[in-house]
Amino acid sequence: MGPAERGLIVGASRNQLRTRHLLKYRGLDDEGISLGLAEIDFDIPEPVKRAIINAVLNGEYYYSPAEGLPDLIQVVVDRWKRFNNVDIKAENVLPTVGAMNGIWFASEVCLNPGDEVLIVTPIYGPILDHMASTGAKVIACPARSEDYHIDLEKIEGKISERTKMIAICNPNNPTGAVYTRSELEGLADIARRRKIYVFSDELYDTLTYDGRTHVSIASLPGMEDLTITVNGFTKTYGLSGLRIGYVVASREIIAKMRALNSKIIIHPDVIAQKAAAAAYNECDEWMEALKNHCERMRNMLCDTLNKFKSISCPRSEGTFFAFPNVSKLFKNDVEASSWLEKKYKVRTSAGSMYGEGGEGHLRLNFATTEEIIQEALRRLSEAISEAERNPRL
Repeated sequence: MGPAERGLIVGASRNQLRTRHLLKYRGLDDEGISLGLAEIDFDIPEPVKRAIINAVLNGEYYYSPAEGLPDLIQVVVDRWKRFNNVDIKAENVLPTVGAMNGIWFASEVCLNPGDEVLIVTPIYGPILDHMASTGAKVIACPARSEDYHIDLEKIEGKISERTKMIAICNPNNPTGAVYTRSELEGLADIARRRKIYVFSDELYDTLTYDGRTHVSIASLPGMEDLTITVNGFTKTYGLSGLRIGYVVASREIIAKMRALNSKIIIHPDVIAQKAAAAAYNECDEWMEALKNHCERMRNMLCDTLNKFKSISCPRSEGTFFAFPNVSKLFKNDVEASSWLEKKYKVRTSAGSMYGEGGEGHLRLNFATTEEIIQEALRRLSEAISEAERNPRL
């Protein structure tokens, strides 16, 4: 752990992780390591803890306005100006019960049976599922295989008069691709010309590596009213159990989402909203430490796997996922993931879970301690060596 990280992120032992992260480690025995579920294995920032404690001590656990707590709304507005260079108003923001809630809102409000939605894959699975559940036709637009970036020609060629939306995840879960300003400008040009919405999942916007900068497509000219952006605090700030996120979109779309929200949950947990406001307001230094640590773990993991000729594992450009291609070694990524967990007790996620283009890959979460990464790599190296000697699947 480097000087910039010391004292800011505290790793837990595997025994502690099994106790705290019930879903991530469910079904694993005492020797099990989970590089699967998208949770960080670090304690949450101290300012967030204080915000939670103070909210309870001050009795701030009653209804908030249906549109969300004013202090959280203002923090999001300020952060969008500072981080995304976009001027938004309170009427453009809706706090949600995690990002999943926001994905569902975008699907329900913007899509109807008979519509078509183009989705850049591989992508977070629930985006595919929620959008398909509306009765809209989901059309996969696989990213370029060489670098997982957007294939603009492919998108343009699949647009029809029924196309209502294009969906992206930037930085991308599971591939770790961080889309460039140039390719996003190309996508924005298509959206403006065709009058198509762009849905953008930007949960990992703070985690970009090697000097890259995240660009929100909503920041590009003419995209303010055509973009529906989902973001949140469940991944990079470790608040998965608090279930808090938000949507930024046009006033008209947010108004429709609020009307739908009033029939279901009214508003997210007030204490979670307080915690989220503290995360954006007071945790930049903590986030920088997490980013530095994850970049080191990425280097360690990807560089070790790339020593094997049978594995291709480009360094992720962002997120906390590596996405190695194991198709030369395993015929089936689902069975490969199962074999690694059963025999070597390392849990991974099968790439085919993330749509077209994910087949033959595994997603590995490296937002954990160096000790765990080293042990996971020891086991994975042993597994790959065995499979190279005797192809398994």
